[in-house]
This record gives sequence, C-alpha cells and structure tokens, in this order.
Amino acid sequence: MSAQLAGKVAIVTGGAGGIGRGIVECFVEEGAEVVIADLDAERGEALAKELGASVEFKQTDVGDADQVQEMVDFAVERFGGLHVMCNNAGIGGRRDRFLDDELNDFEAMMRVNVFGVMVGTQRAARHMAKHGGGSIINTTSIGGINAGGGLMTYRAGKAAVIHLTRCVAIDVAEHGIRVNCVAPAHIPTDLNASYD
Repeated sequence: MSAQLAGKVAIVTGGAGGIGRGIVECFVEEGAEVVIADLDAERGEALAKELGASVEFKQTDVGDADQVQEMVDFAVERFGGLHVMCNNAGIGGRRDRFLDDELNDFEAMMRVNVFGVMVGTQRAARHMAKHGGGSIINTTSIGGINAGGGLMTYRAGKAAVIHLTRCVAIDVAEHGIRVNCVAPAHIPTDLNASYD
C-alpha cells in the first residue's frame, strides 16, 4: 500500500461488516485513523480491537441526527480531525414486486439510506468547511442507476443518494470539499443475503 492516507482521519458508517468492513481495512492499510460507526457493537468493537490503536468504534444510528453529530465529535476528539467521511451504512428490503409491495419499509429505509447519508454528509461537511476541506464518499448502488423490477423503495433511495451527492458536491466545492459516490453491483455481503 502507498500510505496515501497517513495523517488522515476517516469515519466509515456501517463499517462493522460487508463493504464497510472492507473500506475500514483498506483505509487502515493506507495509514488512516478510522472510526467505525455501526449499530452492531459486537462486530464493531471486535473489528476495532483486531485492527489496533488507529481504529475506534462508535455505536451510531445514522438515522438519528444527534447520534451522527456525536459520531463526528467523537472522531475529532479522539483523533484530532476529520478528513474523510464515508457514508456507507444502509439497509435492504424485500424483493416484492411493486403491485404487491405494502411499502411498510419505506420510512425505515429512507431514514437510513437517504436521511442517514444526508445528515452524515452535512455534519462532516460542516466540520471540513472550517478545517481546510476534505472528502465525502457516499455508497449508493447499481440499483440506483439501472432500472429493474422489485425493490422500489431501495432503488428510489439509492437514486436519491446519487442526485444528493451531485448537488452537495456543487454546494460545498467552495470549501475544498469533494463529494463523490460509488455504486457497487451485487456484492456477496450480509445485506444481499438478507433479501427475501
């Protein structure tokens, strides 16, 4: 590895498992100090312990704005700054076709997959704007780009994250903050296994 993140502090939401865990491990290999933010305390604490002193765990519900602010404050207090914010946390849904979907998971999914990304981006950007800029990376999905049957709430939420990312990138560029998103395809993680 190139150690290109040496001296940088990162937060990875949903960092206890799946894609998030891979991001955390890569950031650590590149020299970053990392806060794993996740609801799963058992896995998050175990991963932090495994990766060593440059990693801390902070239990966080990304759909709660106060907890997100506490997460940002924790990273700044523990490691002295925040340079990279990776809004990766997300939840999946049922594979119901649209006409059969009761939309019972709409509010929960939008709370985590859209609001969680929006508030995470905002709270990180507020800090970065006052401290020389930074990088914000939002995890979306190929489902937010390509049309398909079923999973309408999930697809709509991930499409919203793509457009949010583009708009915020324009809005905060003057502060030296880069905002990008990545759209993974079908990665064999617990989230994909949860689809029924």
